[in-house]
Amino acid sequence: LEFITVLTADGAINGNGSEFEGLMRYDARIAVEDALKSKGLFQGKVPNKMRLGLCSRSGDVLEPMITPQWYVNCDAMAKRAADSVRNG
Repeated sequence: LEFITVLTADGAINGNGSEFEGLMRYDARIAVEDALKSKGLFQGKVPNKMRLGLCSRSGDVLEPMITPQWYVNCDAMAKRAADSVRNG
């Protein structure tokens, strides 16, 4: 399946968010709720015990986002550095 994202790197809604494109995520939540209400589709709110990921520095909510992952194998570099320290 194709991965579809609706957030830009800075937390705004991208082109996949249609009429909400360009809104920041918090503003978009309010706008989506208002749009649902205006169309008679809003079913209400209920408390949710879900735990949100929070940034340890800013306290911001961490939004899930699919991004490319990368890995660097540092074994050879670490061995050369350790050998250099041990052997001068």
